[in-house]
Amino acid sequence: MFGFGCKKSDKSERSGCSFGKSKKQQAIADREVELTLLAKSLVQEQGWSNLSMDKLTAASAYSKGTIYNHFCSKEDVILALCIHSLKSEAILFARAAEFEGSTREKIVAMHVGYRIYARMEPVLSTCAIMAKSPWVLEKASPERVKELNELEEQVISSADQLVNFAVEQGDLKYSPGIGSDAIVFANWSIAFGSNALTQNASNSHCIHRLQDPFSVLHNANMLLDGLSWKPLSTEWDYRKTWQRVEQELFAQEVEYLQSVGR
Repeated sequence: MFGFGCKKSDKSERSGCSFGKSKKQQAIADREVELTLLAKSLVQEQGWSNLSMDKLTAASAYSKGTIYNHFCSKEDVILALCIHSLKSEAILFARAAEFEGSTREKIVAMHVGYRIYARMEPVLSTCAIMAKSPWVLEKASPERVKELNELEEQVISSADQLVNFAVEQGDLKYSPGIGSDAIVFANWSIAFGSNALTQNASNSHCIHRLQDPFSVLHNANMLLDGLSWKPLSTEWDYRKTWQRVEQELFAQEVEYLQSVGR
């Protein structure tokens, strides 16, 4: 339900969907993926503010002209990173959609997937803020802006389908002025805000006092209970659901995070 694009082998996950491309087109696409991953490394090491076309050129094996053939500006690189991030998130969401459980458990599974991504990519997981900054949108290429918007709409549309399915199943009811768009946006806001603060403001007193690995789940449950999405948290142990999602769908990612202490 939450997946999109073509099914990918390990090789095609690195290079994108290659069907119908000539060898030259595929080589160009592969080089752009290479440069995007290189930019990702630079951002992880030095932060967003230190990313520049000169630094990307210096770190690569290509000329500045070649770099500009792929990206019209630093802001275009930032948008490419945001697109890369959103595609990675969507792969986890697609896996979450296959979780066997109630509609509310499925939405919790999406929160688990996003939480895992935020832990694995603490820098890139915040790039939604960067992507919507006017100074980025003004200087990025129109094609890149269009790709990001279309990708975002695909993910939102899939989440919207889950909300509508919950209504059909009788697990959720719309209230006056609150439809699927509002519910999807509220969950997105809770997920993004909770993870961004947990990752980047963990020394804040209110976060530090929680000392609970399920702090993101608490926020999601307060929202979902407020919407009366059944079963309520007083009727179901969503901690067990969270743990089951991790074990059944994201065991490899969880093992990796534990090995690096995140």
